[in-house]
Amino acid sequence: MQILLRLAFSRFRNRFVPALAVTIALATAPQAAWAHGHLVLSTPAAGAHLVSSPGSLHLTFSEEPELAFSSLRLTTVSGTQIQLSGFMIAPNDKLTVVAMINSPLSAGAYTVHWQMAGSDGHVTRGQFEFVVAAGTVAAEVASTSHDNPVTMPPGENGFGAASWPYAAIRWLQFIALLLIIGAVAFRQLVLRFMLNEQSSVGGAMRDSDRLPMIPAAAKSAAQIALWGVLLLTLTELLRLYAQSYSLHGPTAVFDMALVGPMLSQTVWGHGWTLELIGLVLAFFGVRRAKRHEQWGILTVAAILLAFTPAFSGHASSTPSFAALAVFADGLHVLGAGGWLGSLLMVIVAGIPAAMRLGGEESGPAVADLVNAFSPTALVSAGLVGTTGVIAAWLHVGSVPALWQTTYGQTLLVKLAVLSVVAATGMYNWLRVKPTLGQDEGAHRVRRSALVELTIGIVVLAVTAVLVATPTAMDFAAR
Repeated sequence: MQILLRLAFSRFRNRFVPALAVTIALATAPQAAWAHGHLVLSTPAAGAHLVSSPGSLHLTFSEEPELAFSSLRLTTVSGTQIQLSGFMIAPNDKLTVVAMINSPLSAGAYTVHWQMAGSDGHVTRGQFEFVVAAGTVAAEVASTSHDNPVTMPPGENGFGAASWPYAAIRWLQFIALLLIIGAVAFRQLVLRFMLNEQSSVGGAMRDSDRLPMIPAAAKSAAQIALWGVLLLTLTELLRLYAQSYSLHGPTAVFDMALVGPMLSQTVWGHGWTLELIGLVLAFFGVRRAKRHEQWGILTVAAILLAFTPAFSGHASSTPSFAALAVFADGLHVLGAGGWLGSLLMVIVAGIPAAMRLGGEESGPAVADLVNAFSPTALVSAGLVGTTGVIAAWLHVGSVPALWQTTYGQTLLVKLAVLSVVAATGMYNWLRVKPTLGQDEGAHRVRRSALVELTIGIVVLAVTAVLVATPTAMDFAAR
């Protein structure tokens, strides 16, 4: 069985195609994904001159708005606010919000201020004007809707989803997930594979001299997972603060009358709550892993946490293939954690444990560790590439969009950096791995792996920006 597995991994390695080429090839498939919803139609129309006072406002967006994230205000040019009521989703159109104007409007110019966000929680805001002519009477406006009212950039209060502080929070969130998932993959896949190799007849490990390194490495990985859980807890609180700040402004960040519905009535809030549940499980799981070498709870928690970023990114706002997008996004996170996260554990937990063996055992122990890590890295990298293709198919739309849109350009940057990570890993496989068996080989693989991991952290930073960048289809015609 082990021979068949090795043969399969060898064939997979030899036929590995860089994620960049595959993504570009399959990104040509058309799709209708929307994210960062924007205003496409309004009644009254932007710039309209009305001969009668409108009785309501109708705003149609490019994606279904979450009412808990949305608001609508009507003011005069001097800033006086006009009272509205009945703010709701239109009964016959889930993309349209409606608000009633409580009293007839006098002649003059008026400004409509709107805010909306879809299921991913990314806020957009805008405004447009219309004019009521002199001598009007109270009547429902009969003019047709108008395309493309003026749209302002998201996050006008300086803390939107696309702002650099929010991107930094997401980057820390991804690093925390990398630590947790990496620790689980290292213990459940790498060390288990190494232990099976040791106990097999004729295996690479000839005796039990290297057995102590496995529990020592697992304990170190559990400690690192704890740091990951603590960091993720911090980002969980920071994300809640940032989202409330982005939606409600600095004066209402802690207003539970607003925060409560944000958590209970939106997909973003459901994802945040799911991450909180995962964190509770992870705390218990880390404790059992450290004290009793039982990793089951932490494994479940890591899988659960891997799917939470999808609820605050483009995956949750994909209308036609949302389930596929969320599933692929979760697998993408698991793949990245299994690849880069377990590589980190090899560097900071596995190799130090092997080197502590001393004598002639250190070098061979490192070689056995790297050999056990290779299948996990190959499968995880393949998972990252496959799910990356799916994400590109859902969100890019066409080859020209790769260089004609900000989302496409950011994706190309990510793929370019990721290709450097893959090339570094291939160098480690072909040039560094054959030198293992001596102490110098152990130091060499640690240095090259650090380079690979550092570039991987840069990929996470680009991803933190990418998930808040409007997709290539975001401003296409409805």
